[in-house]
Amino acid sequence: MHQFSFAYHSSYVRNWRVLGAIWVLFALSATILQILVFIHPAWIGNEEGGYFGLYDYCSTSECTWNILRVRPLSFSFEIAAFLVLAATVLTILAVFSILLLILLRDRYVFLLCSWMHMFSFIAMLTACSLFPNGWENPRVREVCDSKKYNIGMCHLRWPYLLALVLVVDQLCLSLLGFVLACRQPPNIPEVHPFASELDSSIYHFSR
Repeated sequence: MHQFSFAYHSSYVRNWRVLGAIWVLFALSATILQILVFIHPAWIGNEEGGYFGLYDYCSTSECTWNILRVRPLSFSFEIAAFLVLAATVLTILAVFSILLLILLRDRYVFLLCSWMHMFSFIAMLTACSLFPNGWENPRVREVCDSKKYNIGMCHLRWPYLLALVLVVDQLCLSLLGFVLACRQPPNIPEVHPFASELDSSIYHFSR
């Protein structure tokens, strides 16, 4: 029974570490995707090259992309941009917080990162839901013939679709992080609390 407990503990620790490595890998991927979603200016657009995004827009096909140019069209776009920025910053902080594993217990680090991903999920979900509210702007209507939550003649570009994927990704990262924090394997003495006492008693009895 004693050997079985240690074998089970070793298998449990190995599986937990594999899930932790997968969690870290997906967190790094989410960080890169968050940055791409935030900096890309085209969330919706038409066939002629016009586009509209969180912080910039273009009505013709002759516009050049300038990451430093900020021209939001509506209050909804501004709020969505702020929320995506907040989600991006939180995701980056969550990745850097993994370095705290050197100083803190695994459980505390996973809880901290999980809450960051949870807030990122809420921010991304709100941003993706609020962005179509700005489609009634006159400039957007001129290009897309759109209304609130009706894209008209335009179509969704890949950054907006990727943002929707990140909503699910952030939620999964948060939930998996909470699971890893709550199911952290105990130390060997905690698995078999009487093992060391029993061995010590046998040793003294034999003497």
